Amino acid sequence: RYGRIRSCVHLYSLLKLHEDAVELALEQEDVELAQIHAERPDDDKLCKRLWLRIAQHVIRAKEPASKVIDLVRRSNRLGVEDVLPFFPDFARVDDFKGDICTALEDYEAQIQDLRGEMDEAARTAEAMQRDMTSLKNRFAILSTEETCQVCAQPLWLRPFYVFPCQHSVHGDCLTRRVVSTCNRVQRRRIQELQAQIVETTKQRRQIRLTPLMGRAKAGDGIVPESDEQLEQQLRRAKQQLDTIVAGECVLCGEAMIRSIAEPFVDEDHPSSDADDSWAI
Repeated sequence: RYGRIRSCVHLYSLLKLHEDAVELALEQEDVELAQIHAERPDDDKLCKRLWLRIAQHVIRAKEPASKVIDLVRRSNRLGVEDVLPFFPDFARVDDFKGDICTALEDYEAQIQDLRGEMDEAARTAEAMQRDMTSLKNRFAILSTEETCQVCAQPLWLRPFYVFPCQHSVHGDCLTRRVVSTCNRVQRRRIQELQAQIVETTKQRRQIRLTPLMGRAKAGDGIVPESDEQLEQQLRRAKQQLDTIVAGECVLCGEAMIRSIAEPFVDEDHPSSDADDSWAI
């Protein structure tokens, strides 16, 4: 109303209306003022968008290409590739041919870096694949006198696990130890998988005890399809249970580290055996 355009631009900027401030400055053909307020926002994306708006205004004003390139260099946010779409289709590129070549060289360097990262990722994936393959052939040598590290009973009495750290634990001892340290969701999942394994094993036993008349001819070696499905379900359930229970050693893994603050003797449920073990 009173012609105080610069004051209005500053007020817009103080009110965080940076786009309105730049637009008002460009309406008054004050490109320098627009550049000053294009740097005010804290958001880098908004700053780049404002600088693009200024470059678009300069190009539409049919300013020399050299002036546009100076604007791009002054912004420290734009590249030649950002302003090229605003030029007419038949514009001469002699003035910024060098900048285009520089941008292409930068892109080529970035492509080389990305190719190197992809090659490194491919080598890492191959190394991981080799490690996974070697894990399938890993074995441990146990003596006949080996005992469970949890219950101290002979290891060969029941199914057991052997970890890479050479700790060997009965499967049921390991499950009880994991259940006592895991959260409620994992505990419920372990119970569900155990119940599923028991039920599936029972169903397979019933199928094998049932006469196979009507299912398959005697002696032809054909396994009933239902038994195969149950076997797959049993295998999946065991694999999931192994993943939860035997994911790490309970004697030297993260669970043992988390239990460092737990007392050796349970004060709420004292045991004479535990008290005697600490006697000097």
